[in-house]
Amino acid sequence: MSAVGKPGAVAPRSAATTSKSTSPSMVGLRPEQVAFLGEYMASSEDKHVFVQVLCWPTVPTAWATLTQTATSLRELRGGAMALSSPPKGGTSWVHDVAPQLGSPLERDSGAAESTLAALIRRLPVRFSVAVVEYEARPLPGADALRYRSLFAGCLTAYSGFLKSTSQAACCLLIAPSRGALQNDAQLKVYREALPHLDSAARLGPLELTFWSEATDPLALEMTQLAAAAVGRHILQPDQPNPLFETVRAQLAPPSRFHALGRQRQRK
Repeated sequence: MSAVGKPGAVAPRSAATTSKSTSPSMVGLRPEQVAFLGEYMASSEDKHVFVQVLCWPTVPTAWATLTQTATSLRELRGGAMALSSPPKGGTSWVHDVAPQLGSPLERDSGAAESTLAALIRRLPVRFSVAVVEYEARPLPGADALRYRSLFAGCLTAYSGFLKSTSQAACCLLIAPSRGALQNDAQLKVYREALPHLDSAARLGPLELTFWSEATDPLALEMTQLAAAAVGRHILQPDQPNPLFETVRAQLAPPSRFHALGRQRQRK
């Protein structure tokens, strides 16, 4: 299995600048040069929440460690059996967001969040988070502004981490595919926003691509899970949320969680 958690889950640099899905091979890139972007959208009676999470490795073996840990979890919990016969009453939110990571734990859904939180806590990865909240339904044309705010929030925190650690920036950023039209819209905003960030020189040619194959790389699935955990905390802050606590502890920098780039828009 590849270092990003799925056989062949890599793309050539020439394809990384398009909004098409990632190619089966990532010629010339090392695992530590790949980062992942997770997204979550949810609504309550009085707010609409959009979360973006950027996750990157801090050592070259991070994605291989994730793959090995997930494999061990499946073997320990009998993941194949859980996949073939889901529990009565439907699957949990963890399984819905991260089916590969959640399936081995589906028969013990009460422990799934804490188990996966412990798994992520031990990984040599860091996160940056940005949030946009609307008190009313987003107005037409608000998508570009939202994308820009989310990208700026995540990339600025990531750049701060690079500056403090003297670590080189990743070369490729893989995001979930939302369809050709939305992918193109996000890519357009990303390309326009990146050069204007104060940290643009430090980030270098960090290219954005979209994964549209049926099965996500484990690292992308984990990042999606992190984004969902943050979004669920915002909507239900009084509910226990061990995954959120883990993400918060691994934010870069952790003390900036209260300033996630949240915005409100009124009618």
